[in-house]
Amino acid sequence: MKIKVQLSIGDQMVKEENLSIAETKLGELTDEEIEQAIEINIRTWADKMIRIHWEVAEED
Repeated sequence: MKIKVQLSIGDQMVKEENLSIAETKLGELTDEEIEQAIEINIRTWADKMIRIHWEVAEED
């Protein structure tokens, strides 16, 4: 199964990628379980892609 993922910040798309899950891994899963597997795959991908850096700013 191929999944097209688009990562946007605000209204601007910044990354697009195609993910895939082997059909053999989906086997006899229910539709709900397949949806959960897709969401886990997307969250794992997003965790690898998104980095947020921050620091405490000095007040004036």
